[in-house]
Amino acid sequence: MLFKCSKCQKKLSLQPNIFEKAYKGHDTCLDCRPKHGGSREGAGRPSLGTTKKVSVTLPDDIWEKIEGEGNKSAFFRDLALKEFEK
Repeated sequence: MLFKCSKCQKKLSLQPNIFEKAYKGHDTCLDCRPKHGGSREGAGRPSLGTTKKVSVTLPDDIWEKIEGEGNKSAFFRDLALKEFEK
């Protein structure tokens, strides 16, 4: 069976069983169809605040200790919160 996508104009030669499962009743190819639902209000992780990029220069031995703590963003976030939430 021949299928032509109405969006990208791609022409596909399909076996009848593939056409029945994936293309029958559709006018676009699989590449042109929306993927997985899209964004939804309230979905995902809640924001912790505003993200700002910074560079910090420290001696290598200090960086090794910080990297041993795991996530560097979480380390600096916790440090700042402890300092300013006294």
